[in-house]
Amino acid sequence: DDTSNVANEIDGQNSEDDTALDLSGENALGDDEQLNGEDAESDVEEFLGSQPVVFSGFCKVLLDQALRTGSNNSTEGVLPYKASALSGLSALLKSFVPAKDSEKYVEAVEHQRFIYDLVAPSLFSFVAENKPNNGKPVPPLLIARALECLASTMYDGVGADAGGAECADAVRLLKFFALSTGTKQPAWTVRQMSALAASSLVTNMPSGVLTKNEVITTVLQCSTQTLKDKKFWKVRLSGLELLLSLVSRVGNQKMSAVDSEKQLIMESILPYKEMIIDLARKSLADNEAQVTAAASKITLTIAWWP
Repeated sequence: DDTSNVANEIDGQNSEDDTALDLSGENALGDDEQLNGEDAESDVEEFLGSQPVVFSGFCKVLLDQALRTGSNNSTEGVLPYKASALSGLSALLKSFVPAKDSEKYVEAVEHQRFIYDLVAPSLFSFVAENKPNNGKPVPPLLIARALECLASTMYDGVGADAGGAECADAVRLLKFFALSTGTKQPAWTVRQMSALAASSLVTNMPSGVLTKNEVITTVLQCSTQTLKDKKFWKVRLSGLELLLSLVSRVGNQKMSAVDSEKQLIMESILPYKEMIIDLARKSLADNEAQVTAAASKITLTIAWWP
């Protein structure tokens, strides 16, 4: 048949091709050829001037790509690119989290502080000023991503410089986040990220700052405002995560008994214990499972408190 003849021809071609492609042993490079190849690669690298990428430099490049503006200061057409640059910066910052039991922990925190001083002022100015572009405000997507980056770059002990810039003062920074979680902020993603940034700040700020009454009341203000959002459950969840970060600074009962610093934190929060419990219990009836799970964690965390 014609069909069988065509099949036989194809099989024949395949077998011939297989034979022709069987180059075992014939393509092995000799030592001289291999050395010449390595020399050629090194010559190319030297010609191109390749250099290692520095972590801080990589962060600065992503930041510049995200915040730079064109000749007409417009984000139109480049919004996805800028948002991706900020997402990449956030992911890069989150990748560097030193373990507290590491021998190099102090040096790592110092490096984190250097990165924070490098990127935080620009991020904070971008979010706080929100300069209009041709009469249009900065898109909420970029504001939310910038807040996410700001949260990702916070280090252990952030906000200790009360006399420095606003992004270096934990109290002023927390109050700014409180404004962004209020009802005057129409974008829910900005409200969500503001609460999460406040949560990161509370987790990392010095205990001496955390025990201030204005810090605790501002945290409760942020959480209360976000929990009033009946439409977006992620906003409510961010408010509960902020509360959880506050009560988690006390630690468990055994830790608090031997750590005077954690004991002072608990004593500072105790006057507001009933308010925290009330906020958590109301959220236990939420329709979203993740919200009720966060509320349960809060109640369990403070269950042993006096």
